[in-house]
Amino acid sequence: MRVALLEITAQRPECVNKDFMGGYGWAFHIGRSLPARMIELVKKKGEKVPILYFAYLAAIFRDHGHEVQLLTNEIPDADLVLMHASMIDYKNEIRWAQRIKEKRPNIKIGFLGPFATFRPNLFLPYADFLIAGEVEEAGLKLARGNNLQGVVISRPIDDLDTLPFPAWEYFPVKEYSYFPSLRETPFLVALSSRGCVYSCDYCPYPVNYQWRERNVEKVLDEIEVAANTFGAKALLFRDPLFSVNRKRARQIAEGIIQRGIKIKWACETRLDLLNEELIDIFYESGLRVINVGIESADEAILRKIGRAPVPVEHQERIVKFCDGIGLRVCAFYVLGLPEDSPEKIRSTVEYAKQLNTHAAMFYLATPFPGTAYYKMVGDGLLTDDYEKMDCFTPVVMHPQLSPAQLEALKEWAYVSYYYRPRWFFSLLRRIWKDYFPTQRNIRIEIPRPPEELIISS
Repeated sequence: MRVALLEITAQRPECVNKDFMGGYGWAFHIGRSLPARMIELVKKKGEKVPILYFAYLAAIFRDHGHEVQLLTNEIPDADLVLMHASMIDYKNEIRWAQRIKEKRPNIKIGFLGPFATFRPNLFLPYADFLIAGEVEEAGLKLARGNNLQGVVISRPIDDLDTLPFPAWEYFPVKEYSYFPSLRETPFLVALSSRGCVYSCDYCPYPVNYQWRERNVEKVLDEIEVAANTFGAKALLFRDPLFSVNRKRARQIAEGIIQRGIKIKWACETRLDLLNEELIDIFYESGLRVINVGIESADEAILRKIGRAPVPVEHQERIVKFCDGIGLRVCAFYVLGLPEDSPEKIRSTVEYAKQLNTHAAMFYLATPFPGTAYYKMVGDGLLTDDYEKMDCFTPVVMHPQLSPAQLEALKEWAYVSYYYRPRWFFSLLRRIWKDYFPTQRNIRIEIPRPPEELIISS
């Protein structure tokens, strides 16, 4: 069987990533001013991240003897076409499915991803089937010759060690980048666990089943293949919570060191799942970027939407420690949450400036289908156009914030954050440390001399 994994370029001008936000995707747009457009340009030019589950599917079909190809914006000459269904570009993706059926009516078309899972009625008229859930179980059925029709329930993979390594040989590895967070290329992505142990109302990750882990040796083998076979110099772990099991996370970092794998890597986690000792090991193994969710400076707002707050003192201590050793922290914030107000948003942005992390992302509260926040919003949506639910457009009626206010506060957050002398000089210092790292991994304690050798003044 000839299988085509089809990627569709979004028909919108912003920096778009269809695999972020748990697979719903986002489109980065912050404002119309020249400073805002410059920030958007840096993001658009620097970041291109592959869809990881496509690489798993490619491996499954390859291992069952099928012909696999990864295509972009093409009508494939294939028997089966699989397409990722994003929330931010679904109309364009549907149009491509229609074109394919018009040109090659015998091709089987399947849509994948969480948006198709929770809104199947949007896609079924234009496809033979859609996969609801984690894609690999259904992918295995297809590879074995099963004929799938309609909504196909694909159960979560209990044993992640049964997954093959991603088949990166079909992918344009040299085109991927995670700049400016990681400047090294080629860049790839990896997975050491799935799911999340927390239940934040607004977050799409808990929608996708419970937390499961891969065997540490399997994870290390995959990193080694990425580095040695495909030449990866940088890697992003797509785990929602990389260090939720600190012992296991430490074993991965120690394994990278012991195997002598030369790679810079990034991960996402919570600040309260980190301490200085763990960060030291991570840094020695090549960690250079940590993505963390802070969301709001107001603990009452966080509790209202089901997020366990991280003590401010711990946040400040860990961010300061990371900055001191040259480890970049990217902090995520959500503006316009329930109980938010203009004053509270300004306080959150000022807190972000105080932390002064390498990067700060200010999202607007977005109700993803399937989340508790989506149910909470109910009839309070400002639009029924899912493409506007891109994490940067106001889509929820808020008792204290108009859409115009949220747009203005979002743009002010970005411009006032990045156009500061303190942030700019911190950036220069971090770049200097990249090229001229200090020997900071060895800590030398200087003992106090004996009392008889201390000369009083």
